[in-house]
Amino acid sequence: MISVANDSISEGVISVSASKKKIGFFGRIYRLLCYVGLKIQFRTYNPRRRLRRRLAPVGQRAAETWHTGVAAPVVGAFREWRQICHEISGKPQKSGKKAASSRTSFRKRLGEIRGNHKDFFAGIRNIALPLICLGLLGGVAYSVATSSRSLQIACNGKVLGYIADETVYNDAITLLHQRLQNSSDDYQSTLSPTYAVTAVSSSMNMSAEALCEAMLADSRNVDSAYGLYIDGELCAAAKSYGDIQFILESFLDKYKTGTPGESVTFVGETQIVKGLYDAEKILSSKKFQKTISTKRTETQVYTVMQGDTAASIANLANMSYKRLMALNEDLTDTPEEGTSVLLEKELPVLAVQTVRNVTVKEKIPFTKKTIKDNTKYTGYSKCTTKGQNGVREVVQQVTEINGKQVACEVLYSTVVKEPVEAVYVVGTKKGSKVGSGAFTWPVPGVRTISSPYGYRWGRLHRGIDISTHGIYGRTVVAADSGTVTVKRSATGYGLHIIISHGNGYSTCYAHLSAVSVKSGAVVAKGQAIAKVGNSGSSTGPHLHFEIRKNNVAGNPMNYY
Repeated sequence: MISVANDSISEGVISVSASKKKIGFFGRIYRLLCYVGLKIQFRTYNPRRRLRRRLAPVGQRAAETWHTGVAAPVVGAFREWRQICHEISGKPQKSGKKAASSRTSFRKRLGEIRGNHKDFFAGIRNIALPLICLGLLGGVAYSVATSSRSLQIACNGKVLGYIADETVYNDAITLLHQRLQNSSDDYQSTLSPTYAVTAVSSSMNMSAEALCEAMLADSRNVDSAYGLYIDGELCAAAKSYGDIQFILESFLDKYKTGTPGESVTFVGETQIVKGLYDAEKILSSKKFQKTISTKRTETQVYTVMQGDTAASIANLANMSYKRLMALNEDLTDTPEEGTSVLLEKELPVLAVQTVRNVTVKEKIPFTKKTIKDNTKYTGYSKCTTKGQNGVREVVQQVTEINGKQVACEVLYSTVVKEPVEAVYVVGTKKGSKVGSGAFTWPVPGVRTISSPYGYRWGRLHRGIDISTHGIYGRTVVAADSGTVTVKRSATGYGLHIIISHGNGYSTCYAHLSAVSVKSGAVVAKGQAIAKVGNSGSSTGPHLHFEIRKNNVAGNPMNYY
């Protein structure tokens, strides 16, 4: 039994500890909040009770005031109104045994009702009259506040409307003159508007366009039409809106190329306005198209810059000299710097701006690289890698006005083919002014002698002629090192070179077509100096070659 009891006690302890373990963090927070809440309620019990006791009379007084001042009168008025409605719509009362033969007349019933409820109707009257007066006073105040001093416009004794100030009137007159352009003097004289100051509501003020329409409507020789305005200026008017639209679309189509993304628009703001226009200015479709296709003259002011003359200014402005001088009577042929000059410039009445993206291919120039070779003599040059230009595609945004390009902006470019750099090998080895005394053959690869050294045609031939088929343009090299002298002659040797070898010897190379060295240059043995030609007194392409010792020519073959 003892063991069992101990077991039971231990189990109970275990269950209690297990239940304590079940209360986690949030359970503890909950218990803490409950404890704090009870403490707050206990601590504030007396202050709350005192506050209720002090506010009770105020609440009671407010409730009584609400009941006696608002609720009771409203409820009473509502009940009395229901009773009045019931009496108006109710059946007549029976008196005695016999019922009345007919209902009381409606007017008599209203009189009885008014007499029974005098106090109710008197209260309604006392409330309604002040409210009505207050509304009338507000309306008058609003009318005074919104009214302004305006100008009353009249034409031929008829009031046309009201405007805020003279600026609107002046703008209306400007519009009126535009629409009456080219009209007869008799028609112009019929328009004599007058105005006077008056007070009206600001909402009655008219705009310049509305006033212009009212003036035209009151005049004669006007008709309803559609006017084409460019930047606010009337260009022309026509009867049909559709014709104007078709003409404008056709005008734009002339400059369309079909390029994707192309934008074709008119320069300036273009509007088609319906209204009354001078009948003489309303054009047919054909004349309308012709008018917008012409040019207009615009006057500009140019400031003279240093070096300007009257002729140069006229040329710059694409004007005739005579017209420039006619516009500027005091202008001299050499005006002073800073002087203002009037210029006339012809501009299209209707200009079309075209913006399109154009792809073009441009050449990328190749660069040149020079490699110096100290084993080759100066004057030696050989291309080891031929240069090639590259290609790139450039996307440009081209802007045109009436088909003439006025701007071009590069958007981006793509290299299609890279350029190939040209590589040249040039010699840097300098020759000696003194030759070796041993001579090399002057035309490499050609050993044919067409005319040897000696007498011919009755005189001494001082050298040898080296020639073969296709020799023209072959390279001529220096037979030995020395200093170059280039000479030219229309006859005799023609274009020829003499090289002084500094050791008593000199060589002559005649009838050349070109030379690659300059006088005074020091060349090395075997260095290219010229090309075989046919200049001077020559019977055909060949090289006349001489070897001279102490300026006396001998047989060159004695040295080979």
